[in-house]
Amino acid sequence: MGKSEPKIGILGGTFDPPHLAHLRIAEEAREAFSLNEVWFCPAFDPPHRKEKPKADFEERLHMTSLAVANNPAFKVIDIERGESPSYTIITLQKLKKLFPQVNFYLIIGWDSFLELPSWHRYQELIDYAELIVCTRGNMDKAEAEAIFSKKVEAYWGSSKKERVHLLFVFPLEISSTAIRKLRANGKSIRYLVPEGVYAYILEKGLYLPCEAR
Repeated sequence: MGKSEPKIGILGGTFDPPHLAHLRIAEEAREAFSLNEVWFCPAFDPPHRKEKPKADFEERLHMTSLAVANNPAFKVIDIERGESPSYTIITLQKLKKLFPQVNFYLIIGWDSFLELPSWHRYQELIDYAELIVCTRGNMDKAEAEAIFSKKVEAYWGSSKKERVHLLFVFPLEISSTAIRKLRANGKSIRYLVPEGVYAYILEKGLYLPCEAR
């Protein structure tokens, strides 16, 4: 690969809402793989969500923009706007067509990695991007590496294993689901989300029970 080819990380998700663990994963991936930028890609209609996102796409897009505002290496893209359902393989194909010179890295979590066979055309993902699989919690290193190797072999065989990477990240046990539950129960979510996101959620009354809005 030529040195002039930019390396861009893609971090997709519902971002309902975006939180500090999202930012930390993006930062660790950027550092570990010398990425020029990380692009956050909110899903318009996430196919794996049984329920629709609590916040609409424009609200989630805006919150994600607020979340990344202080990092010049982070940006938000709305390429999945109107895509229903929002399949990652379609997004990667679009990005590669728009930016053929870019070497993309798809950043996914451990749970998503284990569930890849349920993704639409999942085996094609590494044709358009290298994969960075981020660990969850305080995982045992040897155990995680063993499971990772076994899964990569099962998904793609050994021919493309150099395009799938395991990244041990700092364990931040924060989830959007837990944040929404805190809000619904009248608890503070401050310091779990960036300050701009926190202020926006309060301003818009997001994630409160319907009768509290």
